[in-house]
Amino acid sequence: MPTAMVVPGYYPDIVEVIRSADWLVHNFGGKDVDIYNAANYQHNLQSEGVKYQVILDMNCLQYLLNLTKRAKSNEVSRIAAAYLTFFRIADVQLDPTYAIYEKINYSGERADEAISNLEQFRGIDDHLLDELAAYALGFEQKLSVDPIVAPDRDDLRSKVLQYRRLTDWDSLYLCVLAITSVAIDTSISRPRKLITFVNWCVSEFRFSLAALVYAAALFGRIPAKKMMKFKPARARANKVGALRNMTWDLYYVDRYMKSWVNKDPKVENLMLTADAGLKLTMELAVACQLADDLEPLRPHLADELNSIDQAYSGRNSVDRVYNSQHWGAEYRDSLIEKYEATLLQAEI
Repeated sequence: MPTAMVVPGYYPDIVEVIRSADWLVHNFGGKDVDIYNAANYQHNLQSEGVKYQVILDMNCLQYLLNLTKRAKSNEVSRIAAAYLTFFRIADVQLDPTYAIYEKINYSGERADEAISNLEQFRGIDDHLLDELAAYALGFEQKLSVDPIVAPDRDDLRSKVLQYRRLTDWDSLYLCVLAITSVAIDTSISRPRKLITFVNWCVSEFRFSLAALVYAAALFGRIPAKKMMKFKPARARANKVGALRNMTWDLYYVDRYMKSWVNKDPKVENLMLTADAGLKLTMELAVACQLADDLEPLRPHLADELNSIDQAYSGRNSVDRVYNSQHWGAEYRDSLIEKYEATLLQAEI
């Protein structure tokens, strides 16, 4: 029988901080689920053997690293420290894997820095709980934390650089290119932008629930701020960075959804992000998955939803490149090359 949970005196203050911030995304069904009750996680771990892990995005990882880097604490780092304190109390594990891959971004030049970040994160994650809480609540301005150094850095470096691309990266990148192309096309009215992208998925590429919901959040009536990071007038390097940044947002959503659908029954994943666009997209994707339809998008799309739903539902009943002999990596790469040639030119 699970034992009663004993929490430190500062626990209610920590919960107040994270409830107010509300960075946590989950896929738990039911309206009465309290994701900010540490006893719930502990109970399920002890009685059912269910482990909980939280995927960090790169911004949240950086907020935690700033606990030791900045001379004075700021609000986002205190919130990150409060979440870490809560997760430690609840025995919930943090997973910075994707954040580390995003930091490296397939560049060997950034691998050593990313590994150092990982070692520093492990030190912070293992730091004294009371000191983390003191930082989170504003009683400490900076923490002194020793990194937990990897026993074989060369081996770790080889592992994080062994893949040219993570699974589905190129496909999601192409979706971002297509969404961006539609977004900056002034000949397409805002109410027609989403259906234009959906029709592109039907005729020229393939469907991704994550990409569809991302486009719906972007083109809908109530988009989150700064979702569209691409600015046509910016320098090429800035535009490349913006497209990669947006692809990482979409990648987090896609991986989260796939880890949920194909999950280990003894592992539950959550996501921690302070990015409004990423959080909105993930929440909508989760809602659509739970509903098993696109109805949760209605408040964002209103009259457009019926045509979107028809195209999505009938995607397998029409002639598509996805089902033809032309489909494959070379076809996808040719589309990427086409969109990059337009989007990354000097001026649009």
